Amino acid sequence: MKLFYKAGACSLASHIALQESGLPFEIEAVDLKTKVTASGADFTKIKINAKGYVPVLQLDSGEVLTEGPAIMQYIADQTPEKYLAPLADAMARYRLQGWLTFIGTELHKNFSPLFNPAVNADWKAAATANLERRLSYVA
Repeated sequence: MKLFYKAGACSLASHIALQESGLPFEIEAVDLKTKVTASGADFTKIKINAKGYVPVLQLDSGEVLTEGPAIMQYIADQTPEKYLAPLADAMARYRLQGWLTFIGTELHKNFSPLFNPAVNADWKAAATANLERRLSYVA
């Protein structure tokens, strides 16, 4: 398996899951501005990720998985003895899916304005307020 990642991006969670799984894998960095991988491949080709962002997990079969929650659940299912996620038929698994969705749609999106130099102070303040409310819920 190969994980396409960008340091400091949301691919970190998938990288951690792979490390915890003990499965053999490689990593390859992606320059998200140029859409070129460290080996010089065009990242946006359908064979890697036409969406142009990370994480992407390329399986040994050549198939690719995108989106952190799907990748992390796949990794967990490959090593059930590691208990990285509840079993697929357990109610706890659906709660995990709810949390992963909440993190991806409600938390993650509010961080983007904080790192975008084109965003004005009002937008950053609104994003920060949203993050505080959502992190309060998480706590």
